[in-house]
Amino acid sequence: MTFNKSMMALAITSLTFSAGHALAKVSAEEAAKLGNELTPVGAERAGNATGTIPEWTGGMTTPPAGYQAGGPRIDPFADEQPLFVIDASNYQQHADKLSEGQKMMFEKYGETFKMRVFKTHRTAAAPQWVYDNTIKNATTGMLTEDGNGTVQANGGFPFPIANNGLEAIWNHNLRWKGEGVYKEYMTAVTYEDGNRSYGGVNLWEKYPTHTKGVYDPDFNGNIMELLVSYTGPIRRKGEVIVVLDPVNQSETPRQAWQYIPGQRRVRRAPTIAFDTPNSGGNGQITYDDTFMFNGSPERYDWKLVGKKEMYVLYNSNGFLSKFVGKPDEALELLTPNHVDSSAERWELHRTWVVQATVKEGKRHAYGSRTYYLDEDTWTAVLADSFDGRGNLWRTNFTRMLNAYDVPITTLRATSTHDFQNNAYFMSELDTKPVRFYEGEASKYFTAGQIRKMSRR
Repeated sequence: MTFNKSMMALAITSLTFSAGHALAKVSAEEAAKLGNELTPVGAERAGNATGTIPEWTGGMTTPPAGYQAGGPRIDPFADEQPLFVIDASNYQQHADKLSEGQKMMFEKYGETFKMRVFKTHRTAAAPQWVYDNTIKNATTGMLTEDGNGTVQANGGFPFPIANNGLEAIWNHNLRWKGEGVYKEYMTAVTYEDGNRSYGGVNLWEKYPTHTKGVYDPDFNGNIMELLVSYTGPIRRKGEVIVVLDPVNQSETPRQAWQYIPGQRRVRRAPTIAFDTPNSGGNGQITYDDTFMFNGSPERYDWKLVGKKEMYVLYNSNGFLSKFVGKPDEALELLTPNHVDSSAERWELHRTWVVQATVKEGKRHAYGSRTYYLDEDTWTAVLADSFDGRGNLWRTNFTRMLNAYDVPITTLRATSTHDFQNNAYFMSELDTKPVRFYEGEASKYFTAGQIRKMSRR
């Protein structure tokens, strides 16, 4: 099963990015569709022809009965039953709505891997100020000439009406994730024999491009400011990393610092990017696999292939809440080869298909990648990664948390399945509810803060 074969199956129009079109932006007439036939972030407002995907009516902005502020974000659809189940015996009947990675899961692990498909709920929502800024960005937002940054866009999605693959992947990088967050979570690698290795993380993130009450089209700061403190395993306990990702990486590349207790010094960490193996995942992921994709897109040519209906893990509060406060009990859901299928919720959603192919003269461990971006959030919800020969190597699934109290719909508990060694890595299994707030001040995300933490 190869990347080329998988792309031949998509009978949809391809839109390719080239540097000469980097400064294209949409007209006022096109932008007027936002909030009308399109949602404020550029998705189709209407449902599909068969009624299996409903109309978007504003998303879910009110917590369900039983939710307690500050507690686990409970499943608002806990009483629903699956509409049907896809398994090894019938997955070919649904092949047009499955990625190559999903098909491989059935082919390799068909005795246990199943997809319980539930009613689709388009719960994605954002604050009105994010919508207002996104609509402004539509007629002003631009890529830099080399496509390695954005300009004249702030406070919302930069390209709600994306015209090429680079604009689409920048929408993912600059998607609404909140102003800032604090997370406490565990990670786990589950091996083919069922053994596991674990990690623990405290993580602070700040998104300066999204600040309530601020719209600055000349903003030239950071997309993300991140500080991660490892609480496990023992070999990484006390390690601290700071990462700064500028909005215009044509001018300033990613900056990173790292403190390793055994070395007892803070040092620059330029390799925390691209295809460097992330030691937190025991070699099962690269640094740019984190958050499905992050960082500079400069090593790939990006193609916007088109729209496609796909089965994705959505409204996953039921699964995610099992780890909050009681992770030891929930670990039994991490069965060999994949998460226990009885705990997962799949829904049919429209996605943008984006194909990335390594540029001539560049290198990356993955020769090509295919991303499926949820139309309502621009989040990469599925990803397939292929080696240099075009063979499927890894597939990534992320589970979408419905944080109706913010409101925000965001990725959590991403799993990366390696078809070469049959192990999978789970990131961001929250042991406490994610705290969405204004975030720490920028001085928190510095080498000085790392030194302060290392002396504790």
